[in-house]
Order: sequence, then structure tokens, then C-alpha cells
Amino acid sequence: MNEAMRIWLSAVATLALSACASTATPTEGVTRVVSTTSFGMCVGYCTTRLEISEGEAVLIRQARGGRGAPQDLPDQRTSRPLTTAEWQDIQRLAARADFEAMPDVVGCPDCADGGAEGLVVESAGETESVSFEHGASLASAQPLLNRVRALRAQLTPEEAR
Repeated sequence: MNEAMRIWLSAVATLALSACASTATPTEGVTRVVSTTSFGMCVGYCTTRLEISEGEAVLIRQARGGRGAPQDLPDQRTSRPLTTAEWQDIQRLAARADFEAMPDVVGCPDCADGGAEGLVVESAGETESVSFEHGASLASAQPLLNRVRALRAQLTPEEAR
């Protein structure tokens, strides 16, 4: 093998190895996780939206009136800061959730007033989502779902638990 060929092969090998040793992780692309719950046959605070992004988790509860319930209940908003470690954990779990293994809708969300949940993972240029029955398990995203549900419980006012 001549000297020019060895230099060329060395350069190619170096580039290939540097690509493999990249410090980029799949979690860097996750920018937001949104989890929702809703109940159709409900009076009072029937809908929640948990928005999780770098540095903060925000829970918004919205009311629905009907059958003698107040029509003017204000939205409730609760937030708390997230540590860098918490956000990185959520990003890691979101990056590992396998949305390709699930249909867009699992089961029968809010049938017979069982409630519905939704899970959305936003990344640069891509949004993945799934809707499912409230409280259901999702093998392809269960670790993320567990983490999101625990965060929702922390942010939900005591009287609503």
C-alpha cells in the first residue's frame, strides 16, 4: 500500500471514529413534554395540561360548568422549577419512549366516562403523540408516563387529589 493510500485510509478512519465518539445525546432534541387529562362527563375542573420544559413544569387545570355548577371558575395554574437533573431525566425518558410501537390512539379514551390521557413529546422539527384511556399502561412509554404522572400529582392541589 502506498503512502497516499495510508494517509487517505487514516483520515477516513479518524472521521468515522470521531462520528462514533460524538458527545451528542438523543435527549438534546427533546424540547417539551406535554401530558393532558380530560373527563367528558364532568363538572368542575375536568381538564389538566402539564407542560414540562427546561427549567419548569406548569400544570393548568380548566373547569367546565353544567348541571348547576359555576360557569366562571378561573383556570388554575401551578408551576415549579425543575432542576437540570430532573429535566435531563425527563428528556432521557422521552427520547427512549417508542411512539412508533404505538398507534395514535390506544384503547377507547374517555369511553363510558373513564377519562382520557394524552402524551406529547416535542423535539426539533418533530412531534410525537398518543391518546389513551386515563390510567392505562403504555409499555412503550411507561417510564416517561410514570415520571409525568408523579410530577402531575406533585403539582395538583391537595383538595383535588
